[in-house]
Amino acid sequence: MFKKKDRTNPDGPVAVRPPATKLPASTASLPKATPASKGKQAYEARRAAKAGMNVDKWMAEKDRRAKAERDAELLAHKKAVPAKPGLLRRLLDKAHRPI
Repeated sequence: MFKKKDRTNPDGPVAVRPPATKLPASTASLPKATPASKGKQAYEARRAAKAGMNVDKWMAEKDRRAKAERDAELLAHKKAVPAKPGLLRRLLDKAHRPI
């Protein structure tokens, strides 16, 4: 019915990515890949001074808030996905359907 597209090129096969998921990845336990630039460090230092904290305490607080937001979003997503009904519920639903 439909013809598949040829996904190869002369250099070899093209890698196909899986579809992106909407769930946020919990990366709080992973180390940061690159250190912050000087400009970002200065910005965070100004924010910490404005909040009356030192930079280390400010960054720890910022990471804690970000983790709490990710956890809340994951929890909301889990609640939004309905669970599959159990065996008894499925049998009762089937029994109540008209013939």
